[in-house]
Amino acid sequence: MKIAILTLDLQTNFGGILQAYALQTVLERMGHEVTHLQAKVEYPPLHNPVVMPLVWCKRLYRKYFQGDSELPVFENPYKWARKNTDRFISNNLNCRFLAPEEWNDGLAKEYDAFVVGSDQVWRPIYTPDITRFFTAFLGHSDIRRIAYAASFGVDVNEFSKEQIACGREYLKLFSAISVREESGIRMCKELFDAQACQVLDPTMLLRREDYQRFASTAPQSPGNLMVYVLDRTEEKDAFIAEFAEKRGLVPFYANSKVETWDVDIPAAERLQPPLETWLKGFADAEFVLTDSFHACVFSILFHKPFGVFVNLERGLSRIESLLRPLGLMDRCITDAPVDLDRSIDWKLIDNVLMPKAESSLEFLKQGLNRI
Repeated sequence: MKIAILTLDLQTNFGGILQAYALQTVLERMGHEVTHLQAKVEYPPLHNPVVMPLVWCKRLYRKYFQGDSELPVFENPYKWARKNTDRFISNNLNCRFLAPEEWNDGLAKEYDAFVVGSDQVWRPIYTPDITRFFTAFLGHSDIRRIAYAASFGVDVNEFSKEQIACGREYLKLFSAISVREESGIRMCKELFDAQACQVLDPTMLLRREDYQRFASTAPQSPGNLMVYVLDRTEEKDAFIAEFAEKRGLVPFYANSKVETWDVDIPAAERLQPPLETWLKGFADAEFVLTDSFHACVFSILFHKPFGVFVNLERGLSRIESLLRPLGLMDRCITDAPVDLDRSIDWKLIDNVLMPKAESSLEFLKQGLNRI
């Protein structure tokens, strides 16, 4: 079966890339031919072409006289900052990049099924054209559609009336709908009058060994306390420093300031590291501190003790849906005192996850076979 996957744009987010890789891998192991349909990448012009020679001269000066040795002189810095993740995507994911006019019902003739998910594909602030993730571009064509681990990210309504109407119209054409968070079941029913079940994030359908093969190609991590914090604050930095000192750990940051474009930040600090290096961080770490959903997932997959800063803006319900069934809600770092010294029974965690993975795989098989 030829399957098209619809997920968020694959850019520099490690978790987003790996969930796409995992879903593709699972479907391929079932014997399907898989393609990720992605919006064509458009890098915004930074300056008027007339002033670009002056910009290049300034970059050359910064590069050779101010010590910013990694600064790209003639390349678009947005493109340059994601070169490592772009390389991983190119080598490991089957992507087809479509211009705006190519998103139409003609695609229904090229594929046997469309799978929406995973990640926060049903969160409007992350998907400007959210109707695409309701498969509205396919019209009412008779094509198999399922949602796998689609996420709202939060447990409150962020949709407009028009978006809700679109969801109600097109989700009724889906043969099967699953969501990543338990709260998503309620939201599907209340907002779209659609029945859904909960499944695991695709990354948890693969084994640790599937990711170790990437990690094994990366150099040794520069410390043993992995820090992957998407939204850094002075309070978080202070907690990390105190935590490391108290436990005699050496912290290392596993992501760059790729989303920060302050001209005073050296280019090397904006270059997103290779994804292999990120995975190696979990393999080498004695402890992980993060505010990321997928960093929690990979801490669990690699059997690493962790603490997660509660990040309301990026969505708390997805963290709760992951940790609560595993008895790991005490890993959440809030304003209240927190004790992260409790050991984790990884055998128990694996025993809880195993049947969930089996039922999630069964959902995929049945959803794709259902007419």
